[in-house]
Amino acid sequence: MRAFSQGCSDAGFCSVGALKNTSLFEQPKHQLDLGLNFGYGEQKTLTYNPYVQYGIRLSNRFLIQGKLTATYATGFLGTNTNIGDLYGIATYTVQKNSVNDISLIGGIKVPLTTANDKGSNGLALPLDYQSSLGTYDLIAGINYVLLKHLEADAGIQLPIIQENHNTFFPDNYNETRIKYFPPTNQLHRQPDVLFRLGYYINLSHSIILKPNLLAIYRIGSDTYTNRSGASSILSGTGGLTLNEGVNLTKQFKNHNQLEILYAAPSVSKRTDDGLIREWVLNVQYSFAF
Repeated sequence: MRAFSQGCSDAGFCSVGALKNTSLFEQPKHQLDLGLNFGYGEQKTLTYNPYVQYGIRLSNRFLIQGKLTATYATGFLGTNTNIGDLYGIATYTVQKNSVNDISLIGGIKVPLTTANDKGSNGLALPLDYQSSLGTYDLIAGINYVLLKHLEADAGIQLPIIQENHNTFFPDNYNETRIKYFPPTNQLHRQPDVLFRLGYYINLSHSIILKPNLLAIYRIGSDTYTNRSGASSILSGTGGLTLNEGVNLTKQFKNHNQLEILYAAPSVSKRTDDGLIREWVLNVQYSFAF
């Protein structure tokens, strides 16, 4: 039996601001991040999610960031490439000393597609192949670090405008493997909450390792519009996913950084939003200036 995790790197809120911290190195005045996320999902669907992020520190306490994502997905239904989402994130450091670091995070996610790209046969692709979920979301969270080692995060991602116009029904396809993809016509997505525990290990003055445990809980079950035009519950889509991960960060003499992240699931639930992954690998290089 295979286990899947919710691929939070596509969903958004656990990969932005202080909720994504992989090290405790000082944030430069300006930072440009270039990253690529690899995921192995349902029915061997491969996703490649490049992104670019720019951050500017306005003061010792206040940081703002903008992030743009895209997706290339390939599998037995074909391939699809499109731009994804735009994020705006603000991080405010409430307290920072030798004992406690506390930061608050707030932001928005704006979709750049309506999640209804089609394959070469003209049929709508499942959300596993889409570059966005088509929802406008509010993101809020808190990051706490104790004694420069133990970290705890909590956050919520709340869809406030549902613009998912996906029209995928599996029975449109004459393919046995399609049964593993649930119908997502006009999907209505429920909020997610996040909790993560991590521990920073200083391997040297310039290398930090952080093992972590990430829990994502879907508040309620998602729904879709069935062929009769009524709303139907996608049973089993609410509940918990639990992922184990490890981050490795190397800071160079010019203060640029290389980050590598690997995560895999330990507890999973059914998901309809195309974010299931057997494993996720993320590589990011950051330019400080």
